[in-house]
Amino acid sequence: MSKQIPTKLIYTVAEAQAATGFPHSRLYELIRDGALVTFKVGRRRMISARAVNDLITRLERAATPKDAA
Repeated sequence: MSKQIPTKLIYTVAEAQAATGFPHSRLYELIRDGALVTFKVGRRRMISARAVNDLITRLERAATPKDAA
């Protein structure tokens, strides 16, 4: 019987970086520009899985067919 790994609902910036492959600096640019929504829990900046998925969806839609290949 295989175990199911639960899907994370929120990420730290470092975890979002690992999950997306975006460089650390690019994530902070996206946060600063309002393209990636974050929230704070205590002093930690967190990113919801939904916000990451929404960002990727917007980037895919904005890509030209040449960029998508």
